[in-house]
Amino acid sequence: MASRGRARGRAGRGAPAPGGGSNGGAAAGPVGGGATAAPAPRGRGRGRGAAAVSDTPPTEQLAGMNIQAPAGVRERGNRFATPLFRPENVTDTRGSTGQKIDLLTNYFEINVRDNKPLYQYHVDFNPVVKADSVKLRKALVHRIECLRNRHLFDGMILYCPDRLNETEFVVQKKEGDRVTISMKLTQEVTTSSDQFIQLVNIIFNQIADRHMGLDRIRRDYFNPGKAVVISQHKVELWPGYEFSIRKYSHGVLLGLDVKHKIVRTDTVLSAMNQMVSSGRGGQQENIRRELMGAIVITKYNNKTYRIDDVIFNLSPKDVVQLRSGPISYVDYYKNNYNLTIRDLNQPLLLSIVKTKDPGTGERTEKQIHLVPEVCYMTGLTDAMRSNFRVMQDLAQYTKQDPEKKKRTLEEFRQTVESSTEARDLLQSWGLEVSPAILELDGRKLKPEQILMKNGQPFPCDARKESFDNITRKNFVIQSVDINNDYLIICTSRDVTHSNTFKDTCAKVGPACGINIQANGKVVSINSDRANDFIEAIRSNVTSNTKIVICLVPNDRKDRYDAIKKHCCIEQPIPSQVLVTKNLQPKKAMSVVTKVVLQMNAKLGGELWSINIPMQGVMFVGIDTYHDSGSNKSVGGFVASMNNACTRYFSKTTWQESKQELISQLQTCTREALQQYRKLNNAFPQRVIIFRDGVGDGQLLAVKEIELESIKKALHELPQMPNLVFTVVTKRIQQRFFQKQGNRLNNPGPGSIVDTKVTSDALFDFYLVPQSVGQGTVTPTHYNVLAFETNLQPDHLQQIAFKLCHVYFNWTGTIRVPAVCQYAHKLAFLVGNHLNKDPSPQLANYLYYL
Repeated sequence: MASRGRARGRAGRGAPAPGGGSNGGAAAGPVGGGATAAPAPRGRGRGRGAAAVSDTPPTEQLAGMNIQAPAGVRERGNRFATPLFRPENVTDTRGSTGQKIDLLTNYFEINVRDNKPLYQYHVDFNPVVKADSVKLRKALVHRIECLRNRHLFDGMILYCPDRLNETEFVVQKKEGDRVTISMKLTQEVTTSSDQFIQLVNIIFNQIADRHMGLDRIRRDYFNPGKAVVISQHKVELWPGYEFSIRKYSHGVLLGLDVKHKIVRTDTVLSAMNQMVSSGRGGQQENIRRELMGAIVITKYNNKTYRIDDVIFNLSPKDVVQLRSGPISYVDYYKNNYNLTIRDLNQPLLLSIVKTKDPGTGERTEKQIHLVPEVCYMTGLTDAMRSNFRVMQDLAQYTKQDPEKKKRTLEEFRQTVESSTEARDLLQSWGLEVSPAILELDGRKLKPEQILMKNGQPFPCDARKESFDNITRKNFVIQSVDINNDYLIICTSRDVTHSNTFKDTCAKVGPACGINIQANGKVVSINSDRANDFIEAIRSNVTSNTKIVICLVPNDRKDRYDAIKKHCCIEQPIPSQVLVTKNLQPKKAMSVVTKVVLQMNAKLGGELWSINIPMQGVMFVGIDTYHDSGSNKSVGGFVASMNNACTRYFSKTTWQESKQELISQLQTCTREALQQYRKLNNAFPQRVIIFRDGVGDGQLLAVKEIELESIKKALHELPQMPNLVFTVVTKRIQQRFFQKQGNRLNNPGPGSIVDTKVTSDALFDFYLVPQSVGQGTVTPTHYNVLAFETNLQPDHLQQIAFKLCHVYFNWTGTIRVPAVCQYAHKLAFLVGNHLNKDPSPQLANYLYYL
């Protein structure tokens, strides 16, 4: 089953033009008999399009790199650029609190010989060679002797490491015709420019692609030849690397991380057949729902595609139109890839690919049709993720400790150095990779203390920053008087489990300080159908019922969705859904303890707190959830309502599918401020916002749209509060290793990095908030877009760490401030299960835990 998470991936690069290309799919278009247009013909060895010149980069990587935009037109940024986002009032972004620690990071310095610039030329051909004849243009330029292996050319713009002594050259076509190539110097590309960084990235892409034996899959590089086969789970692991060159405060750095591509050994066709045989996919719509959003790979060219639909009225027997004439899918795959399609009645997969015309720069959508029999599933299913054995077996290869990861990083550098071609290419451009990974200083904050009932402190474990033992104390700050006012609904087969649940609640609840007794009402129903659960809720909830607990035999999504929709929208009441297998004797005590804590939190109770020495502050978390099966995205907005960060207000918004930006933040902020005033008799003096789920390319839009919308709401108040707006990013490349004697270990929770791998154009820092039992810990990146306050960088770093302790679903630290995680849980519940706004009656409760 395809995971329904943040499915951002699109199809592989280099989608075919009508009637041709290198993707091995089919660009849709009407041909007689309802057929479609042509699958792309085979490219060279690893499936990329056949290049006329071996040392020129893919056109799309260089397209649009001429940075001289027309006056008054904002230029599209590239993904290597770092726009100036540092707040104007901030001069020093570094903190000083904490103990100094010695670290290494997964970065190599890139040294540029004499800081020498690169040279950009505009290229003209006489007689004219059409702009869309990119391959011919490249082939002609490649015949210029002084440029061979020392240039990058996209068909219009040429870059070379040295200034040309001559700017006019005469070359010959294969047919014997002579062509004059004129080059006009348009710009010197300095080493401090973002354009220079983009060119260096292209050079390193060439090295990985051509001199290291790696295959590019999207932006990362993998080695299918060294795949690790885990046959018992029908999975292959392709080892590889993720790397990028960017400009940081320490200079130009090569960031490198180890990646693994998970490719399942079962084809999409076999997965579809399994759905049908198991009863999960007997209908076409069910198969569509299972597959849409999934990422598949075609091993004949190592391209990945996102499934956008399953076309049941097409099959491999249908005919597609190539430039050379019509051909069936069966014959096409046989002729081009020597693949025999055996199931002639299988449907086809549809992937919608966005392409860019290299000549005009115009972006269009293209439909690619794929045969399920030759497509392989990638990634893990939800069932695989929940299987401990599967994850344990994968972790042996994917989770590398700091020592092993450092060795793997050094092997990459050694491979580059040992390749004569790679070394010569770097030298020709005046580039050199440092022999060792970068050293830098960090700081470690002191372990925090959790505040329990009556403000009593409870120390966190200094190594893990956890406080699991708190559940053995009478610690709950404020308990909801649940008593016996709860309703349990289960099937007649699970009545015994309901008794186990009630008895265990009566044991663990009072021990934590929560008043819950063993005589809650139990309603037995005849079947586990969703309608029976809903009817039981509708018939048995009274004015005294505080919460509904549904004990279910399995985790069927349709039933869970129906229960949550009813309890969050139609008949608003906090609810808990629990699978009965978790009430087995060995698990019951631990599971029920967590459930009772959740119940108390969902009803407005306060579990624990942390000391934040500020008054009148409202913390806000914002996140967005994208459902691959829907045409809408959901924004979650959660704001703290008290100084202890134990009470919250929430609201959701809706926007177009895959749209990350939230357009209704002014309304959300206004309502949160009014609710804060209602509970505290005053508006907040400070508003500190943590925005999760934003990519680097969206920062400018977030600053100009979301931040300005929030400011408008704040300006409506009698006095403008201090404002801090920080973008929080979890999916980052940076890793840190702490030097302890002769060994490398993960830096402990509370470790801060704000030097060398930060940007001079940003106010940013990295925080390691938690420990990991296996592999290398991933820090969290904080990028501050607004800092209108008298706080210092030290204060914000400490606040971020403190807020990682107050997520009520975990007795320890989490990767992001709790308000961010609450916003994520809210957006996920509404987007994946409710598909509609929840009742406003629940806005002041953590019902989404």
